[in-house]
Amino acid sequence: MLKIMLWVPVLLLSACAQQPGKPLQIQRLEQLPALAAEFETIVDSDDGQQRYHWRFWRTSKRVETHNLQDNTGEIWTKSTDGKIAYERVFHDQKQVIEYTPGDLNAIGAVPDWSAIATLLNQSMIAGLVEDGREQVLGRPASHYQSNNADAPIEITWLDREQLPALIKRNDKGHTISTRIIGIYPLAESPGPYQRSTNYRYTDFADIGDKESDPFIQSIQHKIKGGHNHSD
Repeated sequence: MLKIMLWVPVLLLSACAQQPGKPLQIQRLEQLPALAAEFETIVDSDDGQQRYHWRFWRTSKRVETHNLQDNTGEIWTKSTDGKIAYERVFHDQKQVIEYTPGDLNAIGAVPDWSAIATLLNQSMIAGLVEDGREQVLGRPASHYQSNNADAPIEITWLDREQLPALIKRNDKGHTISTRIIGIYPLAESPGPYQRSTNYRYTDFADIGDKESDPFIQSIQHKIKGGHNHSD
């Protein structure tokens, strides 16, 4: 279990005054540095607290995540013509559900490469204003707050890495905080990635023909475009 002391001291607020109102700007996507990172997401609600430890790998054409709690992952790949494919990975079963760009369009899951590669979508960035500078894991960062009282969000942005070190927001009575707890050059990643080459692949388009397969039945509620069938 991760100790709180590993991530609480990560954010060191500075007293440096910044020009108010400066928006968060993301560099051109082709210039995003390749890297590996580890995050912890904490969800607080009236029912208690849940913690998730997950890993993230990024290159200019590929993003992979790995949820260590349930040992599943996601892989996004962008082709030279800009089309994006997706894989849902189940490491315990060594199985992958594979989606073509056409599959994603058909189920209304059109991907946003900027959001995939930076973990921030445009709705999260809109209305953010910079209110300070910080050091995160020894790296320069900017701290932002939203000016929307109805949907408050707080983001700490790693300037060089172009990746959030903190995302804190409220959603339907839940407080969701994601903090970075480690960041590395891609070649020095503490965990393996691109392990799915020896896994069994199933095309999303073929799932309807395999609904009697026990594995397919077990993951229907976990995949994009999946369906639950009542008895």
